[in-house]
Amino acid sequence: MSLLALPFELIERVAIHLTDANGIQALLPLLLTCKHLYGILGTQSNHHIFASHFASHYDFSSASRRLGPQAAKSRSYASQLLRYSHALSRIRSGNIHADDVVHTFWTSFLMFMEDDGKNRASLEAAGLPDFVDRFVRERLYDGHRNGWPADNAVNSLALWLLWLTTTEDRLRAESSPRRAQMIKLMLPFVAMPVRYPSTLAPDIHFSLPLSRDVNTAPHSVPTLHGPYPHYLDDRCHSTALYSISNLEIGIPLASIAAKLIYISRREVFPVGVPSHLPRDRQHAFQLGLTTIGPTQEDVHELNANKVAKLVPPTRPDGNWSESIQGWDTMAADQRAAKAPSARWDNDWYRLVDCTDIFRPISLKRSHYTPGTMSGLWQGRMLIVDDTALETLLQIPHMPTNFNEQNLGVVAAPVFMRLREYVCMDVDPNEPVPAGEMEDGRHNAWLPASTQRFEYANELALSYSTPDPAVPHRRIEKTKRYHEYIPDGSLHDETTCRGCLYRGTSEMVFREHDACFLEMLDDELAAAPLPDEMEGVEDADAAEDEEAGDDVDDDAMSVDDEDELIVKRKCDGIMDIVLVGETDERHAQAWHPYRFYGRVREWDGLIALVRAPAMPGAPHVGLWMFTGYVVGGQTLVGNWRTTSHPGEPVTFEGAFAMSKRD
Repeated sequence: MSLLALPFELIERVAIHLTDANGIQALLPLLLTCKHLYGILGTQSNHHIFASHFASHYDFSSASRRLGPQAAKSRSYASQLLRYSHALSRIRSGNIHADDVVHTFWTSFLMFMEDDGKNRASLEAAGLPDFVDRFVRERLYDGHRNGWPADNAVNSLALWLLWLTTTEDRLRAESSPRRAQMIKLMLPFVAMPVRYPSTLAPDIHFSLPLSRDVNTAPHSVPTLHGPYPHYLDDRCHSTALYSISNLEIGIPLASIAAKLIYISRREVFPVGVPSHLPRDRQHAFQLGLTTIGPTQEDVHELNANKVAKLVPPTRPDGNWSESIQGWDTMAADQRAAKAPSARWDNDWYRLVDCTDIFRPISLKRSHYTPGTMSGLWQGRMLIVDDTALETLLQIPHMPTNFNEQNLGVVAAPVFMRLREYVCMDVDPNEPVPAGEMEDGRHNAWLPASTQRFEYANELALSYSTPDPAVPHRRIEKTKRYHEYIPDGSLHDETTCRGCLYRGTSEMVFREHDACFLEMLDDELAAAPLPDEMEGVEDADAAEDEEAGDDVDDDAMSVDDEDELIVKRKCDGIMDIVLVGETDERHAQAWHPYRFYGRVREWDGLIALVRAPAMPGAPHVGLWMFTGYVVGGQTLVGNWRTTSHPGEPVTFEGAFAMSKRD
């Protein structure tokens, strides 16, 4: 019997078995057999075959979670399969000099952001770890500027892919010379914040997006290394993703990945344990040592807990749900939150949503998960010699002796135990207003006069503000925040102002909402009402409604065939404030500090201020930390001190911290 005589369903089943056993490329000879088979099994006519292969070989749980149900279509999966297959073939070729290598990196990066196990397995089988390692070692300095590696898309993606493919086995297998080479390659991104941004918008802003009508537009100061602070323009990439034909996504920050790569290599070898130190705190007391300082036990603790936590491994078969207890009783949204790829949701939303500091965000998705910062954090801050850094700021080119030794790079441990407090959207609550800049400091976006008082499960923030009724007079105000509880019990939709306004706890955001509002504002501004019409209702509204189909489409019509619609439950949180300290055990070893900070809603940027717990203690002064939580587990960014107030370019350094409990 001829194959063509079989029913269509059987021919399709044969094709599916063929691709499952030998890969999608095995379908090509069958398609070239005759026009009939090509017509019924080709990519344009039979999405089901390609979607079936995609679902069995790649991860897709994040597609509907991030892009909505319209992404979970056979046509979407089929088109995504073709993109993945092309990228994997380019990786297998081993050609790191290919003209389209940046597109290969983009596809690989997006696959990692959606990884539940299968994507990583496919990329590793194609040879991505060695491919990207070769690129970084051989091509990172292509197109350098004055000797400094370029901050562009291909370099940023290469560094992120290098970090995402880093494993314990690969770190141990890396020879000492190659490890030293990698550390030196990362050093510019780590030690030169003036050249390489670490935030999507300068941390001097708390309320974003900015208005285009501001009297004084935000500006940078020209330096020999480029404008500072960094306002990122034209750092977007347009790509097709599932059902979205033109998705704009921001280029990930190279400095964040570089810090993780650098510290992970430095952590391969443990910190030396001086033999003259007391064994533990009890031994120190027995020796009469009551001053602050580490013991051998404290140093062992540093070595036992990695700061640059590697990406947790995933099951190659993608069956991640088998080990989750209570899976059968979970709701759909609870199951989606358990997927391994969910750890990257905030990072992915941040890149997609926060591409323009002037553009309103219609899809108000989360860029920070409440409760993440609560608990014990351990980190390393890298400190560069002030004189060496000042010298670098005065020359545009990279010195030939640019290395850790000449920079005087040292690492200092950081310990902090934080608590999260939230301002709930319940009458009459209002968040604390953003503080103003003073001498280049933003005090974690809190007013400089803020005083903090913690009670049982509550935080009172008191601050002074100008009295609107009496000039030159200030009045005291107090705002109350509640300690965050993960079970959602703080939120009550019967009292939440947002829920009462909507009539439901479900929030629905449409991609084109901001576009509609901007068009409406423009139209109203272009055609203001005559003075005599102010305050008078439009009597023609009813007539326009009756006219119905007679009204022509206007400029505000938007084709919503591919419009993204995001739905999520309201949590009632308007603002998040962080407070904490170095707990007693770690304070005895590394000095006691107090911490306070805030989370910027626009992109989830975290700002923390570290202050000495005792006046007159060593290391007097405030240290400010700003960074993002990467992959839901590591806080990465820059620190700065108040040692150089008023200077246009602050003295900064890198840090990374990971959550212990």
